Amino acid sequence: MFFTFSQNNSGGNFSYDEKAGISRHVIVEADDAAEANRLAEKIGLYFNGFGDCSCCGFRWSEAWGEGDPAPTIYDRPAKGWAQAPYSMKWVDGYEAFIHYTDGDIEGVE
Repeated sequence: MFFTFSQNNSGGNFSYDEKAGISRHVIVEADDAAEANRLAEKIGLYFNGFGDCSCCGFRWSEAWGEGDPAPTIYDRPAKGWAQAPYSMKWVDGYEAFIHYTDGDIEGVE
């Protein structure tokens, strides 16, 4: 299953790290939400809000639920999502990264 972590632009910006596979959306393949959260923390996501803007809220929230059988962003296929008429480009680089269980990381425009 795939779990999508969508980043809040706490403080008015998004964290981006191409090498680590962190962008506006980070999608993690895992057996369940608890494993997805553990893997996300290994990637560099955090859920305690430390250093985030107090008025904007936490940058990342933990995964929950059963996940999706394929990588998605807001219930739409992740691949090609940024080109859809309802999305905007927010970062210079990939809008999302998919982290597969085999260790591969795929950037998504």
